Amino acid sequence: MSELKDLDMLLSVIENPTRRRILEALVREPHYPLQLSRELGMSQQAIMKHLKVLEDYSLVRCFPEESDQGGPSRKIYVPTTKFTIIVDFGPGLFDTTFVKLAMEAMQWPRITTRQDATSFELPDIGERILSIREGVAGIEAELEALQKKREKLIERKEEALEEAVKVIEGSVENYQARRIIFEFVQSPELSVQGIAEELGVRDKMVEDTIRRLKSQRERSS
Repeated sequence: MSELKDLDMLLSVIENPTRRRILEALVREPHYPLQLSRELGMSQQAIMKHLKVLEDYSLVRCFPEESDQGGPSRKIYVPTTKFTIIVDFGPGLFDTTFVKLAMEAMQWPRITTRQDATSFELPDIGERILSIREGVAGIEAELEALQKKREKLIERKEEALEEAVKVIEGSVENYQARRIIFEFVQSPELSVQGIAEELGVRDKMVEDTIRRLKSQRERSS
């Protein structure tokens, strides 16, 4: 259940489009609030409120950095978490996959708030950048192939669960028993205790329902 609470928390934080844009900027490079204010066209006060939310939920952190102008130190923000969320939804199918991992400490380069779009020097990085881009393109192609394979597997899972729904609804009168049997089919990785916790029912009811299913199978074999 803690994983579900983490997912609910995370969705509540990133549902805000401004916070998503802030995260998008931070994964590219560390930012000062002033930079984010300019890039997103918002006041620094508004940006700081969103950064506070992201920091409270451990998605970003800040640390002081000395000003290159000799003034007081400034806060610079970096991301601290990486996660993947996948939601599968269809007839007979509702499944979420949530993986959250702490990021290893990274050595970010020192950045500048200078915004000069008309005049800049470009160091000799063309070969490295184009090589990295080609590597990313290869990774994207592999991910696309995996996604197509995943879509076919999801379709098969959906068909199996639709069949389970028809069998359960056409045979089982008790509502709680239908819930237990469907969860038993949909989440084969869950234990009896896990199913009971997921559905908020007593362990004994789950045990009795599964025991009856297995007994019926034994009698028919």
